Amino acid sequence: MTHGLVLRGGSVFDPESGEFADRDLRIVDGLFADGPAQPDDTIRDVTGLIVSPGLVDLHTHVFVGQDLGLDPTDIAAPSGTTVLVDTGSAGAHLFGAFRRSTVERSATLIRAFLNVSSVGATSIMLGGELKAPYYVSEGAAVDAIEANRDLIVGVKVRASADVGGDNATGALHAARRVADRVGLPLMVHLGPAPAAVDEIASVLGKGDILTHAFTGWPDNAIVRDGWLRDSVREARARGALLDIGHGMSGFSANVARDMLALGELPDTISTDLHAYSRELVVDFPTVLSKFLSFGMSLEDVLVRATLAPSRAVGLDRGTIRVGAPADVAVLRRTPRDVEFTDGFGARWSGNELLECVMTVSGGEIVYGDAG
Repeated sequence: MTHGLVLRGGSVFDPESGEFADRDLRIVDGLFADGPAQPDDTIRDVTGLIVSPGLVDLHTHVFVGQDLGLDPTDIAAPSGTTVLVDTGSAGAHLFGAFRRSTVERSATLIRAFLNVSSVGATSIMLGGELKAPYYVSEGAAVDAIEANRDLIVGVKVRASADVGGDNATGALHAARRVADRVGLPLMVHLGPAPAAVDEIASVLGKGDILTHAFTGWPDNAIVRDGWLRDSVREARARGALLDIGHGMSGFSANVARDMLALGELPDTISTDLHAYSRELVVDFPTVLSKFLSFGMSLEDVLVRATLAPSRAVGLDRGTIRVGAPADVAVLRRTPRDVEFTDGFGARWSGNELLECVMTVSGGEIVYGDAG
């Protein structure tokens, strides 16, 4: 008889239906299983807790040893995160080092967007990787992707003035060409112009991602005069995705309120956790709690932190479907007064906080133990 793990008595969230159900969740051989608990199963009581698929963070920086890279061990399991997507820490000439130093040594599943700059997002406080245009090698990027198809899920460009100055727009179009050549999504970082948000939106198509989409840079935000820009609306109609990518200056509470008032929810919620943003971001559940404070439902928030980002990078994660890899985040929704901040100086109050109680990865408890 096969022994299983049963999470008993929780409120189980199925992102494919968007619904909660009070029931047991059984895991056998690292996969979600059907049927009732068996006599030899290990039982963990999660009564009163949220049982969600493991969180999938679509925007992180986890190149261990790089100046902005965080150790996956520190940020993944303690936050209920079971998939980390690194977005451009490494370019073509550093991807091998990233693979060996981090991906192959991590207990957490990691995938990556390759930076169109061959040096990646290195020493970002000293200078942006696009300010030296000779590092933007389309050929090197294509070669690196072809050599690492098992890990690379897309192409990343930080197309903004602080990263590339006048070179940002050229790098945007170079990244577009690379993504088209390899048939993978393009992720574009939105910051101060150039590149202008309208030009960025114009190159985005089905499956491409605008990250830091709710940023508040003057004259380059996706909301103008209280309305979503036509260029962004058209990009969404083509199938482009809006990702949060909170980070240091990637998220504005005012833009978030404007977007939600318009009924324009983000497609995915992510942290942009790195060495310089960690104090502000804190962790993934804290970022999710900010959206609860704006009035988004827990169901809408969790879908955007599980199934939606998983689908964006072509993974069979973020689900509780029978037969899928058994990744779980057990969360507590704690009523309490909490003060939130964004990267533009805004402060506001919330009345609840999501906290991780236990994390299961591949059927194994890797953090916490509900008892």
